[in-house]
Amino acid sequence: MQSVLSQSFLDYECILIDDGSPDNCPSICDDFSRNNTRIKVIHKENGGLSDARNTGILQAEGKFIIFLDSDDKLADNNTLKNLYNVIQIKETNVIINVNSIEFTDAGITSIMNSYSKDIVFANPTVIIDGFNKSGMYLAGCFFVVRKEYLLTNNLFFKKNIIHEDEHWMPRVLFKTNEITVNHYLFYAYRVGRNDSITSNISVKKLLDLLDIINDLLTWSKEENNYSKEGCLYMKEKAKALYCDVFKYSDIIKHQDKKAYYNIHKQLKNISKRIPNNFKSKYILLTRIIGLYNTELLHKLYIKIKNKHLNKENE
Repeated sequence: MQSVLSQSFLDYECILIDDGSPDNCPSICDDFSRNNTRIKVIHKENGGLSDARNTGILQAEGKFIIFLDSDDKLADNNTLKNLYNVIQIKETNVIINVNSIEFTDAGITSIMNSYSKDIVFANPTVIIDGFNKSGMYLAGCFFVVRKEYLLTNNLFFKKNIIHEDEHWMPRVLFKTNEITVNHYLFYAYRVGRNDSITSNISVKKLLDLLDIINDLLTWSKEENNYSKEGCLYMKEKAKALYCDVFKYSDIIKHQDKKAYYNIHKQLKNISKRIPNNFKSKYILLTRIIGLYNTELLHKLYIKIKNKHLNKENE
């Protein structure tokens, strides 16, 4: 909140969603709103991150939506000013902020800025190709989206799942023809926290990813709703997540054998919807990684997976 209140640009609305917080967050939120008319507080029963974001989308009065997670912050005092200037140049429905900072509680920071500066306005396929070449991770918090675009296309987050961004981003990317790239520093993403939502592998995370894979494969057939490139992206994203679930399933094998076998049963069913030339090499590689969990093998896995997906796209 301090990173928001310190912004040099002041024409914004900040909505704080108290999603049933059991600590002092409700009173802290109320204190912020009493001292600043730009801040609105919504207290609600716990419904998870997706429900909190959806509530914010519906309640927002501004033209564009930014998602700021509670453990992160805006990159610097001119983040919103720079974003406003980008919007004034060309008002597209979707803006992706490619330069962000990772930081730790110990104060260590690193800048993620390997994205090509030549890309300013482009179609979704070019944008994604730029992310793949740079090796950057695409997350929902890097998006700024026009509210009307979200409402018109029913682009809400799926409730009660983890990895909700993986379910939301493909639809956001491929319901538009052009995306703006913001090269100014934008987001400061906290890393290294063991209690964050995305920090540990769990049965629920893997089951939710399976749910997302099934939806992606369904959308990949909906050429009336998405472009040919969009459908291809949905299929390739599903393949990548399939590999991830297979790879990480061994982690929960000793925690919950029943869940482990259920996950592999679902993987088998999903595999029937994925081309055979894709499966064998990745199943073998992910099995090896599960047995010998080393950094070198993970790097090899990512390299081979990306090479295969890029080859299929060509």
